[in-house]
Amino acid sequence: MKTPLIFVILFNVASFAAVATPVNPLIPEPGPHAVGLRIVQQYDYSRVLEAQSDVFGKTTRAESARPIQTLVWYPAARNTAAPMLIADYQQASLFETNFSFSATEVAKQRASWLASPRKALFSASTLAVRDATPSVGKFPVVIYAPSFASSAHENLDLAEYLASHGYVVIASRSLGARSVMMTDDVEGVEAQAADIAFLSNYAHTLPQADISKVAAAGFSWGGMANVFAAAKSSRIKALVSLDGSIRFHPKIWGAASYVRATRTSVPMLFIGARAPTAEEMETSDKLGPSYLNTMKFSDVYVTTMHPMRHTNFNSLGMRFAQDASFGDYQRADVVQAYRSSVLYTHRFLDAYLKGDTASLAFLQQSPVKNGIGPQVMSMRYSPAAQEAPSEPAFLRAFAKAGFKDAQSIYTHMTASAPDFKLHPISLNLLGYQLLRADNARGAVDLFKLATYIEPTYGDAFDSEGEAYEAMGEKTLAIAAYEKAVAVDKDQANAANRIKALRAAR
Repeated sequence: MKTPLIFVILFNVASFAAVATPVNPLIPEPGPHAVGLRIVQQYDYSRVLEAQSDVFGKTTRAESARPIQTLVWYPAARNTAAPMLIADYQQASLFETNFSFSATEVAKQRASWLASPRKALFSASTLAVRDATPSVGKFPVVIYAPSFASSAHENLDLAEYLASHGYVVIASRSLGARSVMMTDDVEGVEAQAADIAFLSNYAHTLPQADISKVAAAGFSWGGMANVFAAAKSSRIKALVSLDGSIRFHPKIWGAASYVRATRTSVPMLFIGARAPTAEEMETSDKLGPSYLNTMKFSDVYVTTMHPMRHTNFNSLGMRFAQDASFGDYQRADVVQAYRSSVLYTHRFLDAYLKGDTASLAFLQQSPVKNGIGPQVMSMRYSPAAQEAPSEPAFLRAFAKAGFKDAQSIYTHMTASAPDFKLHPISLNLLGYQLLRADNARGAVDLFKLATYIEPTYGDAFDSEGEAYEAMGEKTLAIAAYEKAVAVDKDQANAANRIKALRAAR
């Protein structure tokens, strides 16, 4: 065994017993497109993985950049080429953190899989054809974030299915911030969120990718990293969380002050495992305030797949899982629930990225009406209660109010979202826009709001004085300039204007 990576892969695969191919396929009927797979080895040169030591103290060579082997599933033209095998996906994963991995070792490993008692599973065909000719056109993009320290292809069946229905799906391995192994802390989840951003940027280079329509999906730890990514980028227009950790780690997302509902006001589909008992909730140190309940500015769909456990949300695990792992449920029950989760992911993305009204109607009715029994799935839909507070939303409301009542509008917004805050410097600049547009009264309202938020902001008091001068209100101008000097002795303009205005009297 030459690297820790092989150990991880062998350990994961060996932990599953050999079983027959599932009676029911893991996905519904594929879409009209064939599926292509491209594997790209690239680096993020803004970050590095640090050198690590093994148990004997031997230090490994550090990469000069962060290796991000990227899997791209895409709509392809129909062809007669041989499809990928599960063994091919596993083989590709050997290069995830070491692009120069020994070809001899790779061939040896692949041969051992295909000769093992699980050879029927490893030799199973998939939908994807390596490097198939892409379909003509542009398609929405889904960035997929794997679970904790997992491979990019853990949900290969979901990725292939979405590609067949007209999506470009991009994924990379879950890596830690400093080492190959992910860490269960803010630094770890932020590293994966940065990988999502990297892949989103990479999508710009793909001729098929419609970068105006980007969703981020993730399983488990990846189902928290995608929320972190959405909080940092308005490019992400929808979120899919497969039993995501955003539900179970309030201490982690709570420690990141920017991860708040006002920053993630996009539609969310949360597909969860069966709910824990009250006793399990009491003894868990992970449960606490639910991020999903804070998302009152978003359409939120929270589903429960009753036969499924957390580990059932990745298709590679489902392929290799032994029957006993499903507990009181039969394999067919769990497969049906997984298929339903794939179907709902597809319809959710169609509704919010493609604007498909039939898919939106599908989502907003009971799963029973969609042919999925309550023993399989239940769902709670919470539509967005209001527009998320933001600077653009504030400015629209301010303009609608006739460029007045800025403070009351702001107070109303902060009441609905206590973490929302306008920036005084921005308000000062916006006030000058109104002043230059001969709306001094509106400018005063913004300058006053800036000093309400930051009472020691001398520049805004000085600006308020200028606006009052423009209105011919010299007494009010002097009072504003005096406040500027009182909070900031370096307000030279305010001091000069006080002298000038008093002399003019």
